[in-house]
Amino acid sequence: MKKTVLGILAGAALTLCMTSCGDKLLTQEQFDAEVQKGVEAGRAAVESEMNAKCDAEFETRVQERVHQLDMDAAAASQMQ
Repeated sequence: MKKTVLGILAGAALTLCMTSCGDKLLTQEQFDAEVQKGVEAGRAAVESEMNAKCDAEFETRVQERVHQLDMDAAAASQMQ
């Protein structure tokens, strides 16, 4: 008896859930707006990640370039 009642309640709950999930189609404007929101959110995440990476590597790149310029200047002074 208990299993029958639980089965009926579970079936009713499942039926209720399935009927509340009807097709909710978006208009083209709503679809475009949702896509644009996703693109903007993704762009912001990528920009912040790349800015953080650039900031973290900035000093190293500057030092590498300074070293390269020093080497070029030393090579040029040896040629003269």
